[in-house]
Amino acid sequence: MFLIGALLSFVAMALWSFATPLYAAPDEPAHVAKAAAVVRGQLLGNFAGATQEAFGQVTIPDFYASSANRSIPTCYHHKPAVPASCAPKLVGGTTAEGAWIYVARYPPLYYAIVGLPSLLGVGDWAIYLMRLMSALLCSVFIGLAVMVAFTWSRSRLVLAGVVVAATPMVLFIGGVVNPSGLEISAAICTWTAASVLVLEHLDDPPPGLVAVLGVSASVFELTRSLSPFWLALTAVAVVGVSDIRRLSGLFRHRSVRSALLAVVVLGVLAVAWIVGEHSTAVYSLVKLGPVPESKILEVSFAHNDFYLQDMVGVFGWFDTYSPTLTYVVWYGLVALLAITAAVVARLRQAVVLGVLAVAIVVVPVLVSSSQAHKYGYTWQGRDTLPLAVGLPILAGALVGQSVLVRHGRRLVAVIGLLAVLAQFGAFFEALRRYAVGTVGPDFSFLVHSSWRPPLGFAALLSLEAVVLVLGVVLASAAVGSAPVGGSDRLPGGVTLEAVRPIPMGEGRGADPSEEEPKVEAPPG
Repeated sequence: MFLIGALLSFVAMALWSFATPLYAAPDEPAHVAKAAAVVRGQLLGNFAGATQEAFGQVTIPDFYASSANRSIPTCYHHKPAVPASCAPKLVGGTTAEGAWIYVARYPPLYYAIVGLPSLLGVGDWAIYLMRLMSALLCSVFIGLAVMVAFTWSRSRLVLAGVVVAATPMVLFIGGVVNPSGLEISAAICTWTAASVLVLEHLDDPPPGLVAVLGVSASVFELTRSLSPFWLALTAVAVVGVSDIRRLSGLFRHRSVRSALLAVVVLGVLAVAWIVGEHSTAVYSLVKLGPVPESKILEVSFAHNDFYLQDMVGVFGWFDTYSPTLTYVVWYGLVALLAITAAVVARLRQAVVLGVLAVAIVVVPVLVSSSQAHKYGYTWQGRDTLPLAVGLPILAGALVGQSVLVRHGRRLVAVIGLLAVLAQFGAFFEALRRYAVGTVGPDFSFLVHSSWRPPLGFAALLSLEAVVLVLGVVLASAAVGSAPVGGSDRLPGGVTLEAVRPIPMGEGRGADPSEEEPKVEAPPG
């Protein structure tokens, strides 16, 4: 299942790579320059003469440097009515040139891998290869999340959570040069592996599952400046829904201790880099005056309207919105999983889900407000996704512990079908925006437009439809298979026949650490 999940997610991200004009992704010129510098041994650059703390100068081939210095192209950035055909051709050669970039202090792991194609030469093709390298890297962790759901979970409903977590924004940002793609993909894998581990394998942690969790958590925390913070919140939430009394038993296993040690050691190194190199410094042209803290909080909270949309899908330089249907469907899917999980889960687990949902809204407000006086309002919805993807994944895992596991195939099919419609709508609208702008024709751009992507509109749209539908068909077919090991038991030895939802008001006050009711195992 790893290969299938990784292949489908890679193709989906690669299609976004070709559907998005070069440098039409947020901050991509700076990230491309940073990647080209890191693979040439310049992890940080030179900060002498920098106009802002975030800036550093690197020396790279002028093909990559010129785009970063001039922020090419700008003719259609933040101008959704203007098609991408106005962008000038990217020029430059291999002559070394200095470039000032505002991501100079970012952790180097992502760039060291994605920048490798830049060593092959210069040209548009090199940037597309860097995008595809990013897509490959991200798809590995999506594939691992799918593998975890099918290999080590007795409930296929975990997969429903992964499908909902992989919003159009996740596929888009994974297919361009931006470390957010790797951070979010590694977060999806971490949430999936951790949820399955604490809800289903506290007594018998499979070494493979522990290894996946250790690797994904390590990459997660090494990717961006706030990644260790998001990982810490992930750990708190996962521990909160687990059986606290049995949790300590995990640490009797050598594989768990080894994975935890690796995550802690790498986390210390990540924090040391972030603090020592001031990686949280942000470039901003907006400076706030003497604004009261109450006003900053009010404005930051009001920005949630954009943050929530951005987590689903606002593409380009935050100027290309998905169709309304995409937002409605995605909000509905998240709400469906979260509310259902809150109803069927134990009280403490329901409380954790509620707190997580509130944190998705409140934490960005607090972080953004704390930096507003120095940098202005710089938060973006995708910055919250490493935390937000945990809500549908954790909810799906909890729903899978209830009698609703019987309806897993039907639920995955319905969720998958709705997700296909929402994903395709977002992809179509992004292509239309770049071809003719948001005020252009709805369909005639397919044959008459001044900007055309590599492979053409028909091929991209056809492949997108095939990949999305194929993913849903394969997931629905696999969900209909027998649970792991051919058993119909849920965690704790409880059979499906013995499981029922906990009605509102009945047993909701019980602590989850209390002893499970004894259920007779069926003969044989």
